[in-house]
Amino acid sequence: MLVGAGSLVVLAAGAAAAGWWLLAGIGLAGALAWLAAGLPPAGGRLAVGTRAAARIGLLPLFGSAFAAYVVPGAPPWIAGVVVAVLVLAQAAGLRPSAFTARWITGLLLVVGLALIALCLAVPPVAQAQPGQHQGPAGVLLAAVVVVPLLVRPGSAEPSRWWPAAPVAALLALAAAALYQLGPFRLGLSATSLRDLLAAADAPALATMLAAVAAVATVSAGLTALSSAQEEAGRWPVLGGGLVAALLATVLDPFQALRIAAVLALVELFAAVVLGRSVSTARGAVVVISSGILLIMLGTVWP
Repeated sequence: MLVGAGSLVVLAAGAAAAGWWLLAGIGLAGALAWLAAGLPPAGGRLAVGTRAAARIGLLPLFGSAFAAYVVPGAPPWIAGVVVAVLVLAQAAGLRPSAFTARWITGLLLVVGLALIALCLAVPPVAQAQPGQHQGPAGVLLAAVVVVPLLVRPGSAEPSRWWPAAPVAALLALAAAALYQLGPFRLGLSATSLRDLLAAADAPALATMLAAVAAVATVSAGLTALSSAQEEAGRWPVLGGGLVAALLATVLDPFQALRIAAVLALVELFAAVVLGRSVSTARGAVVVISSGILLIMLGTVWP
C-alpha cells in the first residue's frame, strides 16, 4: 500500500530529476532496500525513534497526494486536515486489518495493470521539449525519491524476495508512463499520473483515479501510523503525527517527498551504525550508499 500511494507522486518527481534514468534509479533503490532488509534489528531509543520518525515522515506526502488528486485546486490546509484526521482515527484504534490490506493491495495492482495496458494500447502523445535532466547522475536522484517507499531495515520478518514485487510494479508503471507522456510531461507536476488518462483518451476515468488515490493514501497513512506506534508507543506518535499535519499544510507533494526521503535515509544510516553492522559488507554498503544519497539530496536536488 505504501508503494501504491507513494507512486502517485514519486514517479513524477523521479522523472523530473532523471528522465528515463528513473528506471535505473528504481532498481538501485530496490537493491538498497534488499540489503537493508537483511540487517540485524537495531535496539535502543534512538533507533526506535528514527524508525518511527521515518513512518510519520510519510504522512505529509500522503496527505498532500490525497489533496492533489482527490480535491484538485484545494487550499494547502486540506492536506493538513487529512493528516490530522488520520492521526486521530489511528489513535482511536482505526487501522486496516490484514484482510483489508490484502484487498486494497489487490485493488491497487489491478488499477496499475489497467493504467499500463491503457498506456501501451494508445500511441504516445507528441513529446514536448526535453527537460534538463541530470543524465546518469539522475539515477541517484531517482533512487532518493523511491527509497522511502521500499526501505525496511532490520525487519523482524525479513523476506528473501523483498522488495522484488514492489520494484517490478514500479518499473512497469514508470516505463508505461514514460512511454506515454515522455520524461518532460511526466515530471511537470505531482499529479501527472492524471495526465496519463487524458493522454490515453480516457479522461472519464479521472474520477476512478481520484477514488483509488483516496483509498491508497488513507490506508497507507493508517498503516504508517500503526507501524510507528508499534515502535514508539501511542503518545509520541500522536504528537509526531500532529506535527506532520502542520507540515502538510505548508508543503507541496514534492517538498513532502523530500522530507520523507531525508528521514528514510537517516533511518538507514542509523540502522547500520546503531546496529553495529558497519564492519559487515552489507552494512558498509548500506551506510555508504545512504550517506551518498543524503549528500545528493542536500546538494543536487533542485
